[in-house]
Amino acid sequence: MTKVVPSQVVDLIDRVYPSVKSEPRMEVHSSDAAILGAIIDLVDDIPIELLTISGKDYTALVVGLESMRAAIDRWNHHGTDQPPRMYEGKSPIYVVRSALSKCPDQMPDPATTELAFVKDPSLRLSIRLDIGSASEALHRGDFKAATVLAGAAIEALLLWAIQKAGITQPVAAMTKGAKGPPENWMLAHLIEAAELLSQIKPETAQQCRQAKDFRNLIHPGKSQRLAVSCDRGTALAALSGAELVARDLQ
Repeated sequence: MTKVVPSQVVDLIDRVYPSVKSEPRMEVHSSDAAILGAIIDLVDDIPIELLTISGKDYTALVVGLESMRAAIDRWNHHGTDQPPRMYEGKSPIYVVRSALSKCPDQMPDPATTELAFVKDPSLRLSIRLDIGSASEALHRGDFKAATVLAGAAIEALLLWAIQKAGITQPVAAMTKGAKGPPENWMLAHLIEAAELLSQIKPETAQQCRQAKDFRNLIHPGKSQRLAVSCDRGTALAALSGAELVARDLQ
């Protein structure tokens, strides 16, 4: 099944009914049955994890969709042109659009590692999205994307841990090459520092080093991009590294 995201439905509504944002009481009639049916079908195909609204917003979404369904049924079977019932004085199209505009287009799969130890909700979501997207890429055979995204998650987790420890310059025992604050370091330096600080175990550091060349895969230079190729092994290694780092940092 094709994945539908909330913004896709909002975009359809805005293109067909450009005035709905400024006209909450906008009416539609039987000639709009096909469009209303398409909106309903698209919303039904949105993955449930993307419908993050709750309370009154979710109630409004459900009522709006059912109002559309009821109107289509009346138009098809009773020959009436009566518009869909309003909800709190607003058109169901306006109500559905308003609810969906509050929903994200991306959310990690529920099975993705929680990372509850990262207290910043925005950062936690960003890293979980990388891990979840890497897993999805692996399953569809996009090994380069899986390797890069998992490598990005490793880097983000290690940088968070090192900054949380109050480190502002290279650790004394680190090899040369790391300069300035941790956010300027390469992934190899973050791995080394995290291991020296006992934030991650030696076997975790070793696993992460197998993914450390991921930056070459997004480098614009031809020689750097061709120096590393991705396969199922690199994707699995990078994802394993991300999971091990998460385990050690808990």
